[in-house]
Amino acid sequence: MSQATSKKHTDLAGEHSAGNKGLTVIILLCFLGIMPILIWVSLPETSMYTSVTTSSAIVQSSAATAGLQICSQYSVSVEVPGSQNAILYQLSPDCSMATESNTVKIFVIGFDSTEAQMASIAEAQVTYGNWQTTNTAAFMSGTNVVVLYGAPGNEVVEQISASLIKQGAARIF
Repeated sequence: MSQATSKKHTDLAGEHSAGNKGLTVIILLCFLGIMPILIWVSLPETSMYTSVTTSSAIVQSSAATAGLQICSQYSVSVEVPGSQNAILYQLSPDCSMATESNTVKIFVIGFDSTEAQMASIAEAQVTYGNWQTTNTAAFMSGTNVVVLYGAPGNEVVEQISASLIKQGAARIF
């Protein structure tokens, strides 16, 4: 009788072990099937930042906040390593009455990587050490660099700067 009980116990243990193995395999296959989807969903898009276009929302919003109109905008070729494109905007309270003293220029350069952007900023800080005295401000927004220039005494540069900061841009200098 003890042999029969022992054999029955061994058979049950084998069935239990096979059941655990089957359950483990099913869980493992489900995990492996779901894992690529989870990784794909968690990866950022090909570019986390929008590239520079002629309809930059940050420039449009800043211009509206400062009470300015975008008088002109055009692509500019720049010889900066890692730059993808650049747009120069000219803003004024009234485009038909724009003068050098009431016009603010916004130069936006888009970079293909954060490293290229940072290298450009470091070079600009060394090259243009006197920007504070020329009513110029520079900001980072994503992988874009935004440079503002106004005539000396033009307070609109500070209004646009405040607007850019409210929109998440970081002041460089």
